Amino acid sequence: MIIYATKQTIDRYGIKLPENFQDPIMRQIALDVYNGEKDNCLLEWGAKLFYFDRHKCIQICNFASKLTIVLVDIKKSDLKDVGDLVARYLMDIYSDNKKMIALLERFFKEHPLMCFAKLTDRRIISTMNRFQNIYLEDGYRLYDFIENGIIKTIKLNRKINCGYMVTDKIDGKTEYYYPVERFEELLVKYYK
Repeated sequence: MIIYATKQTIDRYGIKLPENFQDPIMRQIALDVYNGEKDNCLLEWGAKLFYFDRHKCIQICNFASKLTIVLVDIKKSDLKDVGDLVARYLMDIYSDNKKMIALLERFFKEHPLMCFAKLTDRRIISTMNRFQNIYLEDGYRLYDFIENGIIKTIKLNRKINCGYMVTDKIDGKTEYYYPVERFEELLVKYYK
């Protein structure tokens, strides 16, 4: 999995890009992940920092399906777990779908590592900006998911991907779809 982060996200978290690792072994591992998975939109995700109640949050958006995971109160020490957090939310979103659970387990087994890179894809930047402004209302929407002083991120991420339609150009036509359905369709196709 490659997580392409915006410049602001890289700067605020001090994210190391593959070419910046001092340890030659770590650099080679990160470069191998990057070179092996780049240009496969299903394995590429955009990451954008935003703030909610003075806490750093990150939205993670899949390039191929626009499936978006919102991670709340992410500290610098949590960055190493971002790939695992995305995997956990995906497993939860598809928990009622045995076929998808099996495909996701295979997917994560075949692509167990994550690296960061610089986000330059304007389409994904635009998608994440629009999502932050319209759906997340610059973070204020998260108040709707607070119950007993706790943000219900599982409920939030299910609602985002199952109840919020997105658009994309598919085969030259503008299509409207739910990200959860599109990601499933693409993952099934990936393993055919």
